[in-house]
Amino acid sequence: MDQLKPSDFTLLQQCAEILDLCVDSEDRRAELVQRMEAITQHMDYLRNTFASLPGISISQKDQKKQQPNGSLSVPNAYSNQQQDGLALGINGLDADGYITTTLEAEDAPIFSLDTVQFQVPNKIISLAVANDTLVLVIEGAKILRIKLQEAHNIIEASVPVNPTSLRACNVFLDPTGRHLLLSTPQGESFYYYDGWEHAKMLSKFKNMEVTAVAWNSMAWSTANSSSRTILVGTHDGKLYETELRPSGDAKAKRIDIAVKCVAELPVRERVTGIAMEAFPDRRKQHVVLIATGTRMYQVIGAADLETQAGDKSSVFEAMLHNGLANPNFQEIPGMPGPGALTVHHRETVLGNQVQAIATDFAWLTSMGVFFGRLTFGAQESGDSVIENAALIPYPTSSNAANGDADGSEQPTALSLTAFHILLQYSDRVCALNMLNNKLVYEESVAPESSGGTLQGLTVDEAKRTCWLYSPTNIYELVVTDEDRDVWNIFLTRHQFDAALKHCYNDAQRDTVLRAQAEHLFATENYMQSAEIFAHTSLSFEEVVMRFMEKKDNRMLQAYLLSKLSTLQKQDRTQTTLLVMWLIEIYLSIIGEVDAKISSLGVSAVSSSAEQITAVDKPESGSPNGQSPVEPQSNAIATFEQEKTKVQNELYALVEEHKNAVDPNTTYQLAESHGRRDFWLFYASLRGDYERIVEYWMEKEEFLRAIEVLGHYGTPEMFYKYSPALMNAEPVALVDILMRQPNLIPSKLIPAFMRYGHDTLGSGANQAIRYLRFCIQKQVCRDPVVYNYYLTLLVKDSASDSESELMSFLTTYGKDMLYDPDYALRMCKRYGRIQSCVHLYSLLKLHEDAVELALKQGDIELAQIHAERPDDDKLCKRLWLKIAQHMIQVKEPASEVMELVRRSNRLGVEDILPFFPDFTRVDDFKDDICVALEDYEMQIQDLRAEMDEATRTAEAMQSDMTTLKNRFAILSTEETCQVCNEPLWIRQFYAFPCQHSFHSDCLTRRVVSSCNRVQRRRIQELQTQFGEITKQRRQLRLTPLMGKAKSSSKPLDSDEQLEQQQRRAKQQLDALVAGECVLCGDAMIKSIAEPFISMDQAANGDDLL
Repeated sequence: MDQLKPSDFTLLQQCAEILDLCVDSEDRRAELVQRMEAITQHMDYLRNTFASLPGISISQKDQKKQQPNGSLSVPNAYSNQQQDGLALGINGLDADGYITTTLEAEDAPIFSLDTVQFQVPNKIISLAVANDTLVLVIEGAKILRIKLQEAHNIIEASVPVNPTSLRACNVFLDPTGRHLLLSTPQGESFYYYDGWEHAKMLSKFKNMEVTAVAWNSMAWSTANSSSRTILVGTHDGKLYETELRPSGDAKAKRIDIAVKCVAELPVRERVTGIAMEAFPDRRKQHVVLIATGTRMYQVIGAADLETQAGDKSSVFEAMLHNGLANPNFQEIPGMPGPGALTVHHRETVLGNQVQAIATDFAWLTSMGVFFGRLTFGAQESGDSVIENAALIPYPTSSNAANGDADGSEQPTALSLTAFHILLQYSDRVCALNMLNNKLVYEESVAPESSGGTLQGLTVDEAKRTCWLYSPTNIYELVVTDEDRDVWNIFLTRHQFDAALKHCYNDAQRDTVLRAQAEHLFATENYMQSAEIFAHTSLSFEEVVMRFMEKKDNRMLQAYLLSKLSTLQKQDRTQTTLLVMWLIEIYLSIIGEVDAKISSLGVSAVSSSAEQITAVDKPESGSPNGQSPVEPQSNAIATFEQEKTKVQNELYALVEEHKNAVDPNTTYQLAESHGRRDFWLFYASLRGDYERIVEYWMEKEEFLRAIEVLGHYGTPEMFYKYSPALMNAEPVALVDILMRQPNLIPSKLIPAFMRYGHDTLGSGANQAIRYLRFCIQKQVCRDPVVYNYYLTLLVKDSASDSESELMSFLTTYGKDMLYDPDYALRMCKRYGRIQSCVHLYSLLKLHEDAVELALKQGDIELAQIHAERPDDDKLCKRLWLKIAQHMIQVKEPASEVMELVRRSNRLGVEDILPFFPDFTRVDDFKDDICVALEDYEMQIQDLRAEMDEATRTAEAMQSDMTTLKNRFAILSTEETCQVCNEPLWIRQFYAFPCQHSFHSDCLTRRVVSSCNRVQRRRIQELQTQFGEITKQRRQLRLTPLMGKAKSSSKPLDSDEQLEQQQRRAKQQLDALVAGECVLCGDAMIKSIAEPFISMDQAANGDDLL
């Protein structure tokens, strides 16, 4: 690396400068050429420098190291030729401008032949590989078994024959790698099982040279060691059925395995290949392919492979006997060919399982490779499962083309991979592409370096590995991305779906899609072409311009929809642009369809008119009797269906991408195209219901606006649109309002104030109806609502009886939910007398209520409200006012007296002063007499009450005299009930219940149990009593102390102080000694108190 200079890494900067020089200027072209030459020199210099660095090149000598005898090295992923010339490769610059030192996957060859680094102890006679297990039969009658994952662990076994006699043999290894069948040209057959120390001779296979074996695929699923039923072919054209099963005695040299001849070919030839395959969907239906040097037979029939080979009935006997009796075969004329047969399996998902299904076969003939597909269906005996079979001539060797070898040599073995046919010659190996039959690989193996010619070719289908061998060497044919160029082959055939399945990267996929889109566009399949163009890297503008030239919106629509599906969530701007463009296209298409429908409708009307005019001309009618209007009606129906379909697609598009749609642009597009239905759909999708309501309001379709409000309206929308809707459709609006529980009725009052009920003359007042609902059903408590409802009731001209107004005033007047003063003013203004009287009474203006009722001449109403006051004197005065009014209006005396009797408050004497002087007494003489008798009875009752009161006073005076002399006898040993000290030591109280207390003890006890007011009063009386006592003492000491000081306050007399002290003492005794604290009300009230107080419990006092 020391040879490099910093100036050698200025390539990117120079390229950028060259881009700046790429302008249409003749003066700079010379400079541009010089720069390009300088870059070329730098590139050559860098390649040479890296190639000369030590440690970069990886040669085959560095990789190949001699392994110990019997060991196996893992082969390289690249061939020797690649490793010698690669040196990690200097292939130019990568995308970032740095020098790449890695081999690109596209540069690696598909096939490379690697020599396995394993020193064979002796010459190889035969080789077989299966399930990642390699088995060698070498000279010296030895079997080498190698697990390729454990190459160092080689198991060696012997074949029980003379070591020098085993020079050639046929080896067959089952797909599990456990069973090995070995057959010699001398007719001896041996069986070797995994883990045995030596192979065992098959005694019943004597004189049979086994040349082909068809293994049973069910051996994979078996839990035992059996190979299940297999078919073997021999050199004499016979087919045998057997089952390989290891015996219990591992040391035995022979093993008896039953074998049965089940068929013989019609033409006795050596069986060179045999295969049996089960139908994928019919597991008991099988096909057996049998190959010879000139023919390939196929036999189809039922075979139950669950049957064991040791059973009496053979599995394949009946099937092969019937099939070969009338054989279905393919014959290649001429000399017999190698006859090798191979079948390739592909993993296919059937149901929930992955199965290996036979899909291809190849047969070596004298004229070439007979290759075809295997297709399984409903074939029966005599049918064929072979399709698209063809004879592929053997490729001409490059050495033969140069005259170095004979080009007529036939291959000795073949195998199939996923997309290639492998042919093994004595000195080379070739690969033909299955799709185009071209030679894609050929590599020679010099006999001098391989120790002889190539002896065989085998493929491990389980691991997809290919192996060749010569007497001294083992080769692995490494397959790397063999489907790398398959996509291109399918592309040239215009098999685009198959090409897409085999694309490796996005570039290849884009190439296929572009080719497919161009092909469809060229064949005028524009709709599919548009969908595919959207998934290519072709510029958006170019594709759009190509479709716009076709002047068909549907093509552009298909492209935009597909392009939209390719966008990611983060491509918000692009998504919005595409969606808006698609909306425009959809609306245009709908408009075009509408125009066609309109034109057809006009034509239909004209045709109908012409048909009516020509009703008297039957010869002018349609020859088939069909009216000319019917085809037009059918066309209109077709266009209507198309319109519905396009509308549904438009709605689905907007609904799916509603977050990417620009609202304002969408509304403008809908309005410009006159698509009211789409306008409403999009507004509903966005939840923009206010805009919908405004739309219907502008169209004066008020019922639709009310319907939208009913389903999606918010309170604010109701407040906003109710004023206009109330005048247009009051009934429908109120019906909706009554179903909205979240509205505030007071905010709807402006709408009701604009409601012209009298002008509309639409029956009942809908504002009153709604407010009544709010008050009665929703239990509204807003005074504004009550006042406005009252106003509407007062104003309502239809209410002549004031019944509803009076019911409202009576029901809600108790809680004062409305303003009575305002109600009184409104009732006065509109002459609602009965309501005014009620409101006067409600406002305690009873006299005004009675006067208003009398003024209107409603005596009964006045009587009702005369009884309302709680004051009896006021009630009597109101009744007198009613009576006076009746006398003044010259009501009959009898009715006046009836009023007096009804009032229960007036007497005859109360109303007599109001009668005129000339009134005759005869009209109410009886009432006067009754009144006089009542007065007499009242006087007697009063006299009796006075006598009773006198007696009661005398008794009370006697009791008071007795109480002054009341006393109680106390023992000298009497103690205080509170402190238990002798009672006589200080002032005390004695109760009739025989309880006695010291005055101070009783006071403390009462103070502790009385309320706060009583406690304060007792303290005040005690303080007052003490001050009076102090003043009396001071008054008694005044003569002894001489003249009092001038500043002292004048003292009351001793008699006054004594009276004050006596009164204080009486009040204190009444509070303290009013009742016994142990048996009075105080003790009864304390029953809920605990025996132990909180303080005692906290102090832990022992009350016992």
